[in-house]
Amino acid sequence: MMREFFVVMTIGVLGFFAYQTHTEPQTRHNSLMHRLTHPTDVRVRYRIGQVDERFGLGRDEVKRLAHEAVMIWHDGTGSEWFVYDEDAKLTINLIYDERQIETNERQKIRKNLDKLQKRHQADIIQLESDRKQLHEQFDFLQKELADWQAKYNRVQEKLQYTQDPTTSQMLILQRNELIEKRYNLNEQKRRYEITQENFNQRVDKINTNAHALNQEIEQAKARLTPREFHKGEFQHGSDTIINIYEFENVNELRLVLAHELGHALYLDHNDDPTALMYPYAQEQDLKNFRLKQADIDLLNTRQFYK
Repeated sequence: MMREFFVVMTIGVLGFFAYQTHTEPQTRHNSLMHRLTHPTDVRVRYRIGQVDERFGLGRDEVKRLAHEAVMIWHDGTGSEWFVYDEDAKLTINLIYDERQIETNERQKIRKNLDKLQKRHQADIIQLESDRKQLHEQFDFLQKELADWQAKYNRVQEKLQYTQDPTTSQMLILQRNELIEKRYNLNEQKRRYEITQENFNQRVDKINTNAHALNQEIEQAKARLTPREFHKGEFQHGSDTIINIYEFENVNELRLVLAHELGHALYLDHNDDPTALMYPYAQEQDLKNFRLKQADIDLLNTRQFYK
């Protein structure tokens, strides 16, 4: 009788585990003891494991970010899917390797490009301001020269027809003053021509810089394309782990954690570029992310992640 009882109990327990695994597949990430003693608790239990100090984050900060990632799922669905437990099977690790080194290099490229573009834009703005000022100087100088020529012509014409010595002497003085002014105008013209030449050299330099900037952009494109969510990886087996390998900032880390937690719910990728479960970190709002309908639809249909 006792043996039959244990057989029935064993079959019942195995049946329960099979049914629960089928209906709530994420529960397989929890220990058998927890599933047996808390049969109605289908939340995934997780903990923070290894955090490489080279990321510059402590375990407490990673724990906080993981909680915020969890809340993306809780707030977006109105249900609790995860709970922190220091004894959990599912472990989140931050593994520093060549991927984060590459990410750091990509960040340097972005910062350098941003610096070059801002400097180039400032040069263009200053150039346009100087161009306008040069045009104003040119117009003013042309007007001064035209006025000078008109006055000089009038004085010369009057000298040709004047017989009065006093008037003639006065006109000669005026002509001499105009000749002296002409020297000043010529000096202004010379300075203008030097300024114009310097301006043209600046234009050439800016055009050269623009060409170099375009080359920098072209060379950077291959390294700045959207990256797959292999920034992190969910692994299920004898050990259930989420390894995070790279991120550019804490906002991206939060999203990568939430994405990998989605795989812990046995969700596959979707095709909405703004969604959490899109395979690329591309168009998502990293800072204020909210679950998209495409993510919720995946959860409702539970297309299991392989």
